[in-house]
Amino acid sequence: MTFRDVIEGMHRRDPGVTAGALAGGDGLTVEEWHAPADACDLQALSAEIVRLFRESDRIAGENGLGGAEEISLAGERGLVFLRRVTEEYFLLVVATPGTVPGKCRFILRQAARRTREML
Repeated sequence: MTFRDVIEGMHRRDPGVTAGALAGGDGLTVEEWHAPADACDLQALSAEIVRLFRESDRIAGENGLGGAEEISLAGERGLVFLRRVTEEYFLLVVATPGTVPGKCRFILRQAARRTREML
């Protein structure tokens, strides 16, 4: 199994998942996958959302919440979820607006566990 298989597997479990990536701590994508009609720029999105995660992690720590594990962003045309896999790797998922966030987060959590075992 490859990282791409893990990402594509999230789409098979929920067709609302239209793209995903494994990103390094610097925000650069290591592996990415897109549904056929998806035009999301995962490289740019990964760079920005990892930076947002790092800032969220700092804020959470400074306010007694512990380290951040996951963040989500809901936009008019889609949802983005980012989950920490290890200290230096993250899984990013892009989903359609009608996707059930709880289901997407559950699938992402399972994928992060599989990815951690592969690293």
